[in-house]
Amino acid sequence: MEPETDRRSFLGFAIFGLGTIFSAIIGVPLVCYGIDPRHRKGPKSSFKAVDGIKLDEFSLNDPRQGVIRDKRDDGWIHYPNDVIGRVWVVQSGPRPDLSTPEKVAAFNTSSIVERERYLKVFTTICPHMGCSVNRDSAGGFACPCHAATFALNGDRATADNPAMRGMDTLEWKIDESDPEALRIVVAYKNFVSSIEKKEVIGEEPAA
Repeated sequence: MEPETDRRSFLGFAIFGLGTIFSAIIGVPLVCYGIDPRHRKGPKSSFKAVDGIKLDEFSLNDPRQGVIRDKRDDGWIHYPNDVIGRVWVVQSGPRPDLSTPEKVAAFNTSSIVERERYLKVFTTICPHMGCSVNRDSAGGFACPCHAATFALNGDRATADNPAMRGMDTLEWKIDESDPEALRIVVAYKNFVSSIEKKEVIGEEPAA
């Protein structure tokens, strides 16, 4: 009976060993995925960093275009740095004193009107039919699709403008994680086109 017992013990150890090996093969990638910081859920925030611009590169009424990126999942594919939109940023007034973290925090809690005395941020999407707004030769903005034109403050440039409203502004703040206070974060949203009132897509209009 000893050979039979030995055979059973060997098979038991073999099955246990194979199970351990398979668990390691499957488990290691799952652990790696879990500890990768790109896959961790961070704090919820509607504000996204604007790439491609720094505030010390600006001058009055000289628009710069920035890119908004965010995580996106498409089926089994994870995009950790996907472009979700673009913005036009215009310096409309003098730079405030942002020399300390306390002053940056105070500025960020000021009203939107106060912040827009320094910078205005517009989505590049035309409020007429959703085309991409570019700079024009007159110094403002123009949509190449239907000749809608806008001033640097976002207002419609002409009375016969096909767009029913001016360019859509976005709320923004100084990026408090930037020690030089030269970057901004934006609450990026998409708006309903071809209507006079500014309404966020997917949100109930205000009463």
